[in-house]
Amino acid sequence: MKKYSKFLFVGLGLFIASCSDSLLDTYTPGQLTEDIAVQNSTDLSRLMNAAYVSLTPISEIEFNSVFTDEVGIGFANGGQGLSDNYAFLLNPSTDSPNGIWSTNYITLAYINRVIKFADSNVTPVDAADQLLINRLKAEAYTLRAHCHLQLLAYFSTNPKDLNALGAVLINDVVPSSYLGVRVTNAEMYASIDSDLAAAEALYATVTEAPNPIYANVNFTKALKARAAALRGDYTNALTYADAVINSSGLSLATFSNYTSVFHTDANASNVEVIFKLKKQTNQTRTGAIWASVNSTVNGSPFYEMGRSLFNIMNTTNLPTATNIQVTSITGNNITVSGGTLAVGDMFVSTVSVPSNATTANGTTTSPSGSLLAGKVYFVRTVTGGNVITLTDTANGTSTISLAAASSSNVNNAPLFPLNAKTNYGDIRYATNVHPSSIIDYNYATSSDFRNTDKIAIRKYPGTTANGNLVNDIKICRLGEMYLIKAEAQVAANDLAGAAATIKALRDSRTNRVQPTPSYASATDAWKDILKERRIELAFEGFRFIDLKRLGTLANEGILRDPADCAVNGACSMAVTDYRFALPIPLDESIPNPGILSQQNPGY
Repeated sequence: MKKYSKFLFVGLGLFIASCSDSLLDTYTPGQLTEDIAVQNSTDLSRLMNAAYVSLTPISEIEFNSVFTDEVGIGFANGGQGLSDNYAFLLNPSTDSPNGIWSTNYITLAYINRVIKFADSNVTPVDAADQLLINRLKAEAYTLRAHCHLQLLAYFSTNPKDLNALGAVLINDVVPSSYLGVRVTNAEMYASIDSDLAAAEALYATVTEAPNPIYANVNFTKALKARAAALRGDYTNALTYADAVINSSGLSLATFSNYTSVFHTDANASNVEVIFKLKKQTNQTRTGAIWASVNSTVNGSPFYEMGRSLFNIMNTTNLPTATNIQVTSITGNNITVSGGTLAVGDMFVSTVSVPSNATTANGTTTSPSGSLLAGKVYFVRTVTGGNVITLTDTANGTSTISLAAASSSNVNNAPLFPLNAKTNYGDIRYATNVHPSSIIDYNYATSSDFRNTDKIAIRKYPGTTANGNLVNDIKICRLGEMYLIKAEAQVAANDLAGAAATIKALRDSRTNRVQPTPSYASATDAWKDILKERRIELAFEGFRFIDLKRLGTLANEGILRDPADCAVNGACSMAVTDYRFALPIPLDESIPNPGILSQQNPGY
């Protein structure tokens, strides 16, 4: 801990308390020390603001998406990732482990000052001030548990083994000379449990309703569920997940409002989000992890959605998809056989109409008004059961023009009937895939895959108020609690219960009521839960840890589509690989012989 504790001890936590509100206007070492500077609840609030800014998990999100199978190399890639994460290269000097380590320990330095000075320095001026101090301490205890849990998850070789080494436990303000060593997972879990219990006790004195932009009591309970699942204590994981589901006052986002959680950050406070990091104008360009300009296909994406992820998000690729025939296109109306479509269904034509139709950006076509093969559309209207119009995004209000396709009804009559595929609409597709994406229906045999198949990542497009690619970063959502509950039910051999829980989540995310899954074995159930986590939590910083936790149970590891790994041959990695425990960063181990001797195997 020498590097980071010294870095903060010198004074970062004092004169950069938030992006817009410093704790001190000036700070001169030797004239004013931090224990004198922090005197009241306002100072504590500023330290907590600094902790929230510091907590931003960009390193985690990037590592999870690039190292695993969430992304593929984009057509605008200039070498990003090819020499490290995308090649599965990890060593003690790699940026990602260093970023994950330092983000959490710098945040801990702020948090520990809040906890220490709240007790030793700050005297409440009245009862209301005492409640504020209680809330700030509760937030700090909760975030301390969160940081320690993240460090354990990434750096322990086995989070379920209580005797395995975790990370360095920092529960106090430490001097610049401090040299910490790793402790066992048992010690880390004991500290996490203690902090969460202390937070809950303090929250019991607070009368304010939980606010998702702060570490609130619902997040405290959710962390108890997350920690229990990580260690394999599924009895408690079920109890805590149910507590959040049943008594948080939150409801799952639906097909109609799920995108507001991510694209506009305008969801109601009682919808979906347990805890998020509020971002201000141009503060953190999360979307810039994948693209340099914007989230469209023209935004210079150096990473795109990986084809193995796209193929399960696009429901028309699933075995449940229906093959239909388009018998005619008149105006913007498509006549189909069968009459079983509903508003919001996904629709993909297997051929372009006219046959020479092309696109440069996924939204305009040449000739104008063409129907593009492979492009995912959503059904906008259904008339008489078999006449539909299309839009290019879920809940879209603009009808796709089919002027050129309509004229092809006469000029290219042999095209009809033509084949198409349809299935229910999943709002998570529209949340994660930008409609400007160019989809090559025959990508697997394309001779120029990177230029014929361009799938732009849309989860963090930015908002008008905050700027391009800037969105609030979701740390914990209600959907995760349903997934933890399903895990716990499988662990208890309640396969029917797990299936019902997964169905409830899917029902909320789709335009149609979904069938209840049928699990023939626990392995089948683990596979389905891991798949659902992959879709639900894509690009939110979960995939690596999910595979580490559940991969053996589901008999799965990292698996990229052959088209995505053709660039370097890095196609798969088993969860038994030593790289599923990150290396202790070189910046930490060089000055600290004690932790150097505790380096993880393989490094």
